[in-house]
Amino acid sequence: MPDPAPEFLDPFDECPWLPARELFRRLGYEPLPPAAVDDFQLRGRLWEFIHALAGRRFYLRDSNHLSDRELYVWLHDRWFGEEVADIPFAAGWNCHVCVLDPEIADARETQIWLRYFATEKERAAWAALNPHSPLPPHQPAPHDRDRWLPEPPGFRPDDEAGDSDFPGPEDLEDEDEDAPDEDDPLGLQQADADIRAQKRREESAAVTGGEESGDWQRPVDKLQSAQIPLLPPAELTDETLTAQLWQLLHNLYCTGFYVLHSDHHSDAELYAELWRRGLRDEALLPGKSRNGGWFHDFVGSGSDEHQAIFLRYHATDEQREHHLRDWPDDPLPPKTPRPFNRDWRLPKGPF
Repeated sequence: MPDPAPEFLDPFDECPWLPARELFRRLGYEPLPPAAVDDFQLRGRLWEFIHALAGRRFYLRDSNHLSDRELYVWLHDRWFGEEVADIPFAAGWNCHVCVLDPEIADARETQIWLRYFATEKERAAWAALNPHSPLPPHQPAPHDRDRWLPEPPGFRPDDEAGDSDFPGPEDLEDEDEDAPDEDDPLGLQQADADIRAQKRREESAAVTGGEESGDWQRPVDKLQSAQIPLLPPAELTDETLTAQLWQLLHNLYCTGFYVLHSDHHSDAELYAELWRRGLRDEALLPGKSRNGGWFHDFVGSGSDEHQAIFLRYHATDEQREHHLRDWPDDPLPPKTPRPFNRDWRLPKGPF
């Protein structure tokens, strides 16, 4: 008889290796070359890049010494050319992408690591091993990005970022919150949002025994209070839309707001839906928390329309069979390929 299959296989030994650029090309993601990304699009395109890596369990770290453009260039021109293991996502292996790796860094990168990232214990150990080399003074890194990077599921409590330190520009003028919405001068959409929010409060109160949370708020208010600029869909061009969408998705991620089941929407449709509903419906926003978040499901209303969209584009074969068994008289829409390829790289909750 043949030997039984081993209980454990090391994905790094069993999986093929290929350039990261080719791996992500096969997944349907090809980042724009740096020269094609202007300053207006840069931050959104960078977060799109970073979340695409996390969507395949590659997690960036130690990047605060680089500007947004320097990091984008490093990822596109350097890291994307390195070979990586094509580990199935379901294997659950997380890979760290270290912009600075002290074990293989050259002298310049070692000095950067010691200056900005090394702990006092690491600095002391390095000084003991290199008594004739200068130890640079410890300084704050010039950029503040790493604490907002995607984390592997179940990240450590001491890495958790607080709500009070939401990232964003500090010098933007406050917007007039009482100004009427140009797209809804009669306030009908806001009235509908208020009704839905009240219904959710009542449902929450039923679950909590009547104790109502005081943390309900509209994501748009959360972002505006952090001075995060928000552009209405009409002000975006085809060229700038995707970058602004990913900047919005990342900023929502920082509040603890996560999007589900969006691949039946184009970028323009998704941005418009977030602008119309996602940003304006009240939610519980815990920030970047290891304990959960608010999940905005684009097929989660329970309506016949959403159920049909879910069955057509998002449901697995098993889910479709289960639906057919439970509701044999309901028409089952044909399974159709998703028209867009975004969900696998959307920002995800920490579990």
